Amino acid sequence: MVTRSNGGCCVASAAYIAGEKIKNERDGQIHDYRNKHEVVHKEIMLPSNAPPEFRERAKLWNAAEAAEKRKNSQTARSINAALPRELSRSDQIDLVRQFCEQCFVSQGMCCDFAIHDKGDGNPHVHILLATRKVDKSGFTQKERAWNDKKLLLEWRERWADWCNHKLYYVSNARVDHRSYKEQGIDKLPQIHLGVEVCAVERKGFKTDKGNRNRRIRQHNLEIEIAELEKQLQSIRSKHKQDMIDYIESNIGCKVSDAFTIHDKQSVLEQYEQFLQSRGVPCEFMFYNGGKCELFIPKAEKDRALAMLTGYRKQGCERSKAQNTKPKR
Repeated sequence: MVTRSNGGCCVASAAYIAGEKIKNERDGQIHDYRNKHEVVHKEIMLPSNAPPEFRERAKLWNAAEAAEKRKNSQTARSINAALPRELSRSDQIDLVRQFCEQCFVSQGMCCDFAIHDKGDGNPHVHILLATRKVDKSGFTQKERAWNDKKLLLEWRERWADWCNHKLYYVSNARVDHRSYKEQGIDKLPQIHLGVEVCAVERKGFKTDKGNRNRRIRQHNLEIEIAELEKQLQSIRSKHKQDMIDYIESNIGCKVSDAFTIHDKQSVLEQYEQFLQSRGVPCEFMFYNGGKCELFIPKAEKDRALAMLTGYRKQGCERSKAQNTKPKR
C-alpha cells in the first residue's frame, strides 16, 4: 500500500513507474523521474464510468491524492511482478493488459501500469491501483473489499494463469503462484526492498533490507548447490550401474567374477580384439582420468593369459625380425 504515514505518495509513485515529471498539487512538490530510461511501455486503463481526463497521469493521481484527507491515508495500491523474459515485448504488454482488465478494471479500479526493462534479463511491471471507486465526477467511496487477503491470493493465481497461457506457445517454462513452502521447495523468499531502499542501494550504500536479501540469496544458493550435488551423485550411481550391466552382459558373468588387466588403451584394445577373435569373452573399458581396464571372466583366466603370453612373444619376435632385417 502507498500510505502517507510511511511517507508514501501516489503522485510520486506514478511519476516513478512512468519515468515522468509530475507536480503534486497537494503539497507543491515536484517528482521528476525523467532520467529513468528503462521504461519501455506505460499505459492507463480505466473503468467505462471514469472521467476522460483521468487518462492523463498527473490528473488521475492528483485526484487520488485530493480524495484522501487523513494524514495516514492509503492513497494507492502498488503491485510489482516479474515478466517472463521468454515472451516478446508485444506479448508482455498484452499479458499485463489482459491481467489488469480481468482483475482490476472490470472490478471498478483505475489502473496505471509501466513495464521496465534494463536489458539485464529482468523485465518487470509496476502496477498502480486506485483505492476508491470512481464515477463520471471522479473518485467516490473507499472499497474495503479490495483489501481482502483472499483477493490478493486470487490475483497471484490469475497472474500465473496468464503468464502460463502466454508461455504455452513459446516455452516449456511455467510460473507457479504458490510460495516456496507450499511448493515443497526448501528456499527462503526474498523481501521487497521498495523504491527508497533500491535508490540507496544503487548509490553503493548497504541497507538492512538489502543485507537480508543478500543473506537469503546466499542461503538459497547453498541449498541449490546441495541439491545439484545430490543429483550429480544420483547420475554417477546410475552411470556406474549402467557400466556394470554393460560389462556383465558382454562377458557373461558378474564383474565380481572377472579379473582385469591394466595397460595402455592401445594395448588393451589389441588384446580385446585378439581374445574375442579366439572366442574368449572380454570387454575393454576406459574412464575419465585415463584409467583403462580389460575385463575377462575368471573362468577364462588361464586360457586368456596363455594366449596373451603367446601373443606378446609373437609380437616381440616380429619386432626383433624387423630390427635385424638388412637395410638396402
